[in-house]
Amino acid sequence: MPIQTAEAGFFPSFLMMGLCWVFMTFTGLLLVEATLWMKDKAHFSSLAITFLGKWGKTLCLIVYLFMNYASLVAYTAGGAALLNEWTANLFGFSLGYAGGCFAFTAIFGAVVYCGSMFIGKINALLVAAMIFAYFNLVGSGLGNIQTDYLTPRSPWWYGVASVPIILAAFSYQMIVPSICSYLEYNVKALKKAVVVGTLIPFVVYGIWLLLIHGLIPYEGEGGLQEAFISGSATTDPLKRQFSGLFLKVMADSFAFCALVTSYLSLSLGLFDFIRDVLRGMKIYITQHTITLLSIIPSLFLAILYPRALLECLDISGGFGDALLSGLIPVAIVWIGRYSKRFVQDRIDSEYTSPGGKPALLVTGAVAFGIFAYQWIKTF
Repeated sequence: MPIQTAEAGFFPSFLMMGLCWVFMTFTGLLLVEATLWMKDKAHFSSLAITFLGKWGKTLCLIVYLFMNYASLVAYTAGGAALLNEWTANLFGFSLGYAGGCFAFTAIFGAVVYCGSMFIGKINALLVAAMIFAYFNLVGSGLGNIQTDYLTPRSPWWYGVASVPIILAAFSYQMIVPSICSYLEYNVKALKKAVVVGTLIPFVVYGIWLLLIHGLIPYEGEGGLQEAFISGSATTDPLKRQFSGLFLKVMADSFAFCALVTSYLSLSLGLFDFIRDVLRGMKIYITQHTITLLSIIPSLFLAILYPRALLECLDISGGFGDALLSGLIPVAIVWIGRYSKRFVQDRIDSEYTSPGGKPALLVTGAVAFGIFAYQWIKTF
């Protein structure tokens, strides 16, 4: 995100991040409202087919697959670059980009194959390491912020260009129905989960954005502009700002743990999704084959597209989150609340998201605008 937002500068990017946080928090609350109507039936596909029909369910399934595969391609590309760099530095030989993609997929695809219990243990270790690295980087870097680097270098509206990747950073809507079930449909707990659960990353991302934009110049060798052109991770130019080996290791560790934890969770989710879809079609294949269907497409797409780390996340946010995290929740709640197709007494009004029709209209318009912007930018 700091690389993709570099041209706009810190203050416009932080403003856009704040607006995206409000947008994503509100749409999460919309899904809480809709899930409470149906309770034990409230999975995303159930919500879609109940309120949007078969075409709505089909759209949800397509967008879900698109978002997952696009994100897995991005994480495979980023992980491959780091593995390639490490083998070159430690052992004196290069795997090459394609070799790095194969190695990353082989190692962590095997973890996915071992199942959710094993993934949970590996993820716990990686998250602990990621938190440790984050606080070391922030603690060492915040005292060296260059305030002139934070000066806006472009008009404020340039921050709009960063909205898709910011949405991808905040994306969580697909798990809201599961959270509702896990918290036993407790309204107070669910509101807290959504609001606080999005506020924590907002603070973490804000500090990270300040650190990167304040430490690394935009132009010149090792700058953010160069990183954007090459499609590299944020930690690549960050390492140049540290002279000590420890902090460079922390930068690499943070990047790698962030990539792997995201890769594992998305791969597991995709594994379960594919398995359920095939069961619904009465197609039964082995766990090994399902694992391959989950990870092999992203491997080959990552090999074909080295800039995937930045651009696939951007596309996932601009297209996927605009639909799945924006337009679809708005449509579900609008139809559930106001459409004559549904009898009002079917809806248990334990919780109603704030704002009424104006909030739904504004949110839907913003989501459509993001989708249209991404379409124009991409094509």
